[in-house]
Amino acid sequence: MIYNNENFYIEHDFEVRIIREEENDVDLLIPIENRTLNVYIEEGIGLHSRMQFSAVKGILFRFSTLESSHICTIHLLRNIDIHSSIVNFEIDYKDHFIEVKDQEYFIDMRFCKKEK
Repeated sequence: MIYNNENFYIEHDFEVRIIREEENDVDLLIPIENRTLNVYIEEGIGLHSRMQFSAVKGILFRFSTLESSHICTIHLLRNIDIHSSIVNFEIDYKDHFIEVKDQEYFIDMRFCKKEK
């Protein structure tokens, strides 16, 4: 399935819930039900393989629909509550899209280059 809003794009195997939409700000939640999440980052930054997070309840994506903004904050949640964030980080999605795929024993999340 595909979620696309302005320049923000996610290919996913899960339900995507819009939990907040105010003016130019959007919060999306992908519930993954306490699964292990493997996060892969583009090669070339020195990370050998992946970052792995266990027992993640959901992934929260917070982004702006303003044309001048291409930053998304991603929160990995222990519970369905922003205050239960295990970790959060920002990505620039101007030239990338996000892929969230269900595997047999875990979830893979990748940041992929957009084709021009």
